[in-house]
Amino acid sequence: MAVFHAFQWLDDQFWIGAAGVDVFFVISGFIIWTIAARGEAAPGTFLWRRLTRVAPAYWLITLALAAAATADPLFLPQISVSSRHLILSLAFIQHTDPNGLAFPVLPAGWTLNYEAIFYVTFAAVLFAPAPPRFALLAAALGVVCLFGWLDPPAYGLAANPMLLEFVAGAWLGRRYALGRLPRSRAGPALVALGLGAFAAMFLAGFRSELWRPLLWGAPAALIVGGAAASEGGRFKAPAALVELGDASYAIYLCHMPAVAIVAHGLGVHPAWLFVTAALAASIAAGFLFHLAAEKPLIAAARGVPGRLRALAARSAA
Repeated sequence: MAVFHAFQWLDDQFWIGAAGVDVFFVISGFIIWTIAARGEAAPGTFLWRRLTRVAPAYWLITLALAAAATADPLFLPQISVSSRHLILSLAFIQHTDPNGLAFPVLPAGWTLNYEAIFYVTFAAVLFAPAPPRFALLAAALGVVCLFGWLDPPAYGLAANPMLLEFVAGAWLGRRYALGRLPRSRAGPALVALGLGAFAAMFLAGFRSELWRPLLWGAPAALIVGGAAASEGGRFKAPAALVELGDASYAIYLCHMPAVAIVAHGLGVHPAWLFVTAALAASIAAGFLFHLAAEKPLIAAARGVPGRLRALAARSAA
């Protein structure tokens, strides 16, 4: 995504980079299904852990960007701040910004609004017994998509088939938990097939927003399924790759302002230098934010219930 948004400062020709969102949605469905299966099956616990994992860091970046956009409207020209826009952004509610586009203050944060729909739906499904949960999840998100087809404004504000990419990830997570993914030696081939599909569409110049959940969602599922199958065998991810994964959410939050800083400070030409520097700055900023802010914020937020219980106990005593 960092490379995709860097190219948006140039000619926007690397449009296939937007498919990273589709991969991200499938990964999210996979992870949420597997972690719920490992012990977050209580709806309240699930929602609290998702909120404390996602929200504090996002709120901090959103507020910082709102302040930066107010101080310098040219820093990220696509950002226009209003009170309504800021409040709805912080609440993870999909809406149109002051420019009429369906983006929160942090433009890349639109994906988190889709995530919020998925999380709330998944939490509701957790009230049901385990056997029908996947069917209920698929049906519930399918109903949301159907509503979007019947109400075009809602379609543009997250009620569309991109939500089914979470279902694809959950299906992979379910099969992974049951040990029913393809054998590990097939994993690299599935990943290569998915990447090859993306490359073929990019080289052919073939894209369709209407059919995006199928055209990009299917290769994304192949990549995630292949990676999960590979991990189930002898393949072990290098430590550096694991650390990169741990910091991936922080990189996601930081990459747009990092790219903007490089664009304003270094310039966007030559393109190869700008894109390389923007990617390096995004990763560096993400790692720094992950260590200095994201991890402490998560720890502090998750410690709130314990502190409240201790306070209540002291008050009662």
